Amino acid sequence: MTSELKTLLDQAADRPATFAPDVTDLVAAGRHRTRVRRIVISAAAAATAATPVIAVVLVGHLGNTRTAPQPATTAQPKMVTDLCAKSDDFFRTANDDAWRQQVVSTWTDKVVEVTDADGAMTVRRSPDGSQYAYCVAGVPMLGQPLGGFGATLLNVGIVTRPYQIQRYWSMGCGDDPVDRDNRTMPCTGVRYSYAGRVPEGVTRIAFSGLGQQANATIKDGYWVHRVYTDDIRTGNVDPIYITMYDRSGKQVFKERY
Repeated sequence: MTSELKTLLDQAADRPATFAPDVTDLVAAGRHRTRVRRIVISAAAAATAATPVIAVVLVGHLGNTRTAPQPATTAQPKMVTDLCAKSDDFFRTANDDAWRQQVVSTWTDKVVEVTDADGAMTVRRSPDGSQYAYCVAGVPMLGQPLGGFGATLLNVGIVTRPYQIQRYWSMGCGDDPVDRDNRTMPCTGVRYSYAGRVPEGVTRIAFSGLGQQANATIKDGYWVHRVYTDDIRTGNVDPIYITMYDRSGKQVFKERY
């Protein structure tokens, strides 16, 4: 996490529940598209598929705000693809902004996608059909792209390198369109985006946590899902779990993520 955004999040955590962080500062701190962090991993570990590796993004938490976001009265801004990473090589491509731009402009084949008022999570396929990328798009706030942060989970149970799970997170406003150009509008929720390749034998991927239960969208061997919370602290008591099942309904994988 960038030091600027971490400082803002920590300030929110240390103040009373009525503290409303400055949206302008939060967007400015988090908007850079290439700020995908590589936490708890070395280059040597990333290159060793046999070693269990978990990359984790450490986040602060935001306090509740006094004023609810105002409903949108005009058309919403166009989504901007903030982050992309190769399906099986997160650590080599996640910080490559030139590669992201190439994917956005030329990898127009969308294998599977989920969208909501905050943006979208998409699996894109290269023109020659040999590569796949997981990309998250966000609806700009105050005229600026949201940016975001990312992590990956691999080599845990049946989730080996080819099936690594990628997660992105960024600021979110929720499922209803709101006025994102209102500087006094405190959109301080968090939108989590997930994607991965479906492991062999898996037919259902379920999400639970944050008071929600839902199945990921699966198509052509890949899956995507997005989860929103208006209070990041909810994850401390009701964390997100990803559970995978085979055709018989047997659980074959479960991991907190």
